[in-house]
Amino acid sequence: MEEGLKKVEKVVLVSALVLVLIGIVEIFVGYHTNSVGLIADGTDSISDSVVSFMVWFGFRISRRKADKKFNFGYYRVETLVSMIVAMLMIAMSIYIFYNAYLRLRSPVELHYPIAAIITLTFGGLISLYLAIIKNRLSEKYNLLSLKADAKVSTKDWTSSFVILAGVLLSYFGFKWGDAIGALIVSFYIVFVAITTIRQASLVLVDGFNNPELVRYISLIIGKHPAVKLKEMKLRMTGPYITGEVTLNVNSELTIGKVHAMKNKIKEDIMKRVSGIKDLTILAEPELL
Repeated sequence: MEEGLKKVEKVVLVSALVLVLIGIVEIFVGYHTNSVGLIADGTDSISDSVVSFMVWFGFRISRRKADKKFNFGYYRVETLVSMIVAMLMIAMSIYIFYNAYLRLRSPVELHYPIAAIITLTFGGLISLYLAIIKNRLSEKYNLLSLKADAKVSTKDWTSSFVILAGVLLSYFGFKWGDAIGALIVSFYIVFVAITTIRQASLVLVDGFNNPELVRYISLIIGKHPAVKLKEMKLRMTGPYITGEVTLNVNSELTIGKVHAMKNKIKEDIMKRVSGIKDLTILAEPELL
């Protein structure tokens, strides 16, 4: 897992640098083509690069060892970063909405629309590639802040193509198309941000909502004879899952057999469920 996090850090850092370059190019071209949509997309890309830099910083901090102040490590820094990321996204959407609204009230003709179309196409394709990589890594390593960053990249490429559609409308004579594309993007950003805040809030207050995982672990335990699941408590700690499982065991089993069974169950669960950092197995004699 630690090696995986280092790989993720590199991907996020490279993504941040690429997004900065895309944003600068889009703002430059947007300024010269008079496209509020392209400027909004460039601003969006630079804001997304800030998000990626924050996620990268969060990973760096979360890998610190536990100390006297943070006894359980710094893993939840990663979750906190995802929350900050979402709030930045909302602020960014307000800025984009305001500028798009002003342009919608006073639409203007675009200069050099072909340049805007080419820039948006290339920017969207690059963002699409980054989103695919981040989504794969976020699913593999169960990283909430990376999932937030992957959503940002997904939003980035879809935004580029929505604004591209608006620019095409403007190119064919519908001057309001550019502004409409920017407005749609602003609403989409808010939707993604709210979803991320809900997920991060659940983690920060020790909530855990993954019934499929609970069911899967219950099935693993059920394959072991002479034990019954009494209680399962799971929580997210940054990118990791920790928890406590209480089992009812046959009262006739010796202490040695119970100990061996607990170790075997823990080994099976941690082998089959990726992302579990620590799992405590408790055993109580079954009441007849």
